Amino acid sequence: MNTIKHFHNIAGGFDRITGGMSGLGAEFKYVAPVTDLDKAQIDVMIASAQNLIAAAEALKSVVFEGQPDPVVLDPTAS
Repeated sequence: MNTIKHFHNIAGGFDRITGGMSGLGAEFKYVAPVTDLDKAQIDVMIASAQNLIAAAEALKSVVFEGQPDPVVLDPTAS
């Protein structure tokens, strides 16, 4: 299977997100309190995470169709 590279890239993205969230937590705890703008940005993160969860769940239902005809991939191919 050639999926491992995709899972690896996704896991790296999660690592960066987790690190960023830890940084925000420390910032809010030790540097400055959460502002209304911060809360709005957090709401955007939550919405994005919910969309990501839905997209990940949808991957479980993808039906394998085999290799597509090259003409389907590139309508200009002859």
